[in-house]
Amino acid sequence: MINCQDCAKALNPYLDRELSDEDIVEVRRHLDACGGCLHVFQFQESLRRLVRVRCQEQVAPESLRRRISMSLAIEQTRIVQRRAPRAASPE
Repeated sequence: MINCQDCAKALNPYLDRELSDEDIVEVRRHLDACGGCLHVFQFQESLRRLVRVRCQEQVAPESLRRRISMSLAIEQTRIVQRRAPRAASPE
């Protein structure tokens, strides 16, 4: 069984559904046995729900959305360029 420190580290990945099935079982087992960690988990879960609801009411300004889109396009281009096979240089 995991300890409280390991559980605390695993809570965000647990909430994001990023853990393996085995790790999910371990976290859930710890939460069932530890009221303190369960309280922290319930707080984080409630906070995420609140942020999700409140953020749905907000719309980012067009200028911000445009800048983000441009940044993502630039980064995607960089990634593609790094992955492209390098032309053999004559030596």
